[in-house]
Amino acid sequence: MRWRGLRAAGNCLSIAPSAPLVMAFRVARRWVLPTACIVLLTGSVRGQIRPDPSSLASAPAELRDQLRADPFTYFRFINRAWVARVCADMTDVRQMPIVRLHGDAHVEQFAVTRDAWGLDDFDDSARGPQFVDILRFLGSIDLVTRQRGWTRDRNKLWDRFFGGYRRALSDPAYRSPEPGIVRWLRAQSSDTGADFLAWGESQMQPMDDAASKSVVAAMESFERFMRLERPDLASGYFAVTRFGWLRLGVGSAVIRKALIRVQGPTTAAEDDVLVEAKEAVNLDGVGCVEGHTTPRAVRIIDGTRQLGRLKHEILAVGPPLRIPAAADGGQYWLEWWVSSWEPSYRELRITDLRSVEDLADIAFDAGVQLGAGELQDSAARKAALSSLAQLEGRLRKETSRLVEELLAGWRELRKQ
Repeated sequence: MRWRGLRAAGNCLSIAPSAPLVMAFRVARRWVLPTACIVLLTGSVRGQIRPDPSSLASAPAELRDQLRADPFTYFRFINRAWVARVCADMTDVRQMPIVRLHGDAHVEQFAVTRDAWGLDDFDDSARGPQFVDILRFLGSIDLVTRQRGWTRDRNKLWDRFFGGYRRALSDPAYRSPEPGIVRWLRAQSSDTGADFLAWGESQMQPMDDAASKSVVAAMESFERFMRLERPDLASGYFAVTRFGWLRLGVGSAVIRKALIRVQGPTTAAEDDVLVEAKEAVNLDGVGCVEGHTTPRAVRIIDGTRQLGRLKHEILAVGPPLRIPAAADGGQYWLEWWVSSWEPSYRELRITDLRSVEDLADIAFDAGVQLGAGELQDSAARKAALSSLAQLEGRLRKETSRLVEELLAGWRELRKQ
C-alpha cells in the first residue's frame, strides 16, 4: 500500500507537511498509530543551522553578544555549518560544474580600495559546485532586506544577482560598471600612512615569549622565501618592528591571526607595511567542498588570485609556524598565509547601503565576479548556464528555507 506524504523512518513513518497528520507502523498487516513515533518534516523544525559549540565557546564575549543581537552577524559566524547544510541538502544535484569557489560570499565581503572593488576575504575558498556560492550570497541578500526593511525587493535583487552571474558565464571578459556606492565608500576611508599604522598597532594584542620568538623566526624564513619570488623587494623589507595577536573579524574570530609591522621598502617609519599572518582554516568534513585535496594555505592563495580583484603587494603561503598549544608546554605546527594590508581598504557594512539600488548594484557585481569562476572553456560555460536555468527555481526556494533554519538557530541562541 502507498501512503501519500509518508516515508519510512526506521520502524516509523514520517509525514511531509502537506500530508494529513497520520503516523503509523505496520503490525500483522495492520497500521497502528503510536504517539511516541511522530516525526514532522517541516522546514525550520527539520534542523536549525547552529554554530559549532567549540567555536562559539572560544569566541570573545563581545562577539557572542553581537551574535545574539544581530542575525546577520550570526550568519557570518556560522558559514561552515551553513555550507555543510547546503552540501547535505543538494546531494542529488549532479549537473552543476565544479568551480573555484569564494566559499563565504556575502554582501559584507564587498570591499573597495583606491583602485579596485569587489568581494574579498577568501579564507574559505576551495573547489566545489556553483550552488555553494550562489546560495550563500542569495541568503545574505535575504537577510539584508529583512534588516533594512526592503523585503518587497528581495526577488528583484535575486534577479540582479542571477543576471550578473549569467552575464559572466556568457562572456568571461565582461567587466561590470563601478557600483555607485564605491565612490562614497572610498570617501569614507582614510589612507593616511601614519594614522593607518597607528590604528594597526592599536589592534595588536600581547603575545607570550614563546609565540613571539616563533613569529620573529617565521618572518625571517618568510623573507628568505620571498626573496626568491620577489627579488625586487628591498633588503630588510620584512624586518619586524612590532607585532601582536589580531582579534578582528566575525567568521575568522576564532582562528589565530597575527598582525605584524615590518620595515617595508625603506628604513623610514612612514613607509612601514602591515602584514597579516593568518591560520588557514580546515575544511575537512564539509561534504561537497574539495578543501582537503589542496594544502590549506595554497587553496586560499589560489582563490584570492583567481577570483579576487583587490591586489595585495604581499600575498604568499607562510612557512609553518610553531605555536604553543596549551599551558602544559605542548606545541603544534600552524599552516598560515601572509598578506599585506592596503591603507585605503574599506569593507562595506549593511548600514552603509543608502538605497535598494546600492544593494542591486552590488548583487549584480558580485554575480559577475562569482560567475566568472574558473570556467574558460565555452562548452563548460554553456553547460553551467543550462544547469543554472534548470536549478534556479530550486535555488531560490532552498535559500528561503535555509534562511528560516538559520533564523531558527539564531532565536535558539538568543534564549540561552
